[in-house]
Amino acid sequence: MKLIKKPSPNFGLRSEGTDIEFIILHYTAMSTEKSLERLCDPVHEVSCHYLIDPSGICYQLVDDRKRAWHAGKSYWRGYVDLNSRSLGIELVNSGNENYPEAQMISLIRLLKYLIDSFKLNPKNVLGHSDIAPSRKLDPGKWFNWKKLAVNGVGLFPEVNAPIECDKQIFLAQAVRAGFNPNTSFEHIFKTFRNRCRPNVTGEFDGYDCALMQQFADAFDIDDSSNSK
Repeated sequence: MKLIKKPSPNFGLRSEGTDIEFIILHYTAMSTEKSLERLCDPVHEVSCHYLIDPSGICYQLVDDRKRAWHAGKSYWRGYVDLNSRSLGIELVNSGNENYPEAQMISLIRLLKYLIDSFKLNPKNVLGHSDIAPSRKLDPGKWFNWKKLAVNGVGLFPEVNAPIECDKQIFLAQAVRAGFNPNTSFEHIFKTFRNRCRPNVTGEFDGYDCALMQQFADAFDIDDSSNSK
């Protein structure tokens, strides 16, 4: 993986007493050139730690120890300052296209390095839409979460049969996993369907419930989400 350092001025200090626990994945919705320009422009006050272009080239914009500005208003498992507890990775993608193989290979290599370096649990690799489902879609329905899971750097629940469930039970399981309890069913459902059943259309069903239950089971609410 080719790594190019392109320092961004858009960063700060992590909040005192916080550890890196999560990695948040985004898409840029613009070209590599425009993305780098935006992420390094102090006027826009946005940044990330890494950006990976479609050819697999990886740019490091902010030092891992610093607080990049990528998560915005967000929530996961009771945390609201996700920027202080995460690393942000931007993928150059429009949000309406497949992620190229070269880009995914670089992402997986980077994730393996970061997970090993910070002793993270792969389940804590999240999408921007997981932590902000009411306002974000990235990395979107074209992102291959299963490929991450197969390579040990992500979570992708799979089930063989539906279960009996309703929207309230689905939401309760979503909250158990870590979603914001103040988020609507519609937003969580769309986010979760894009992540776990991107090729499925139609109404909410028992498979969605079974998948959310398995997703929530991966997070033990009584323990640190970073414990293995």
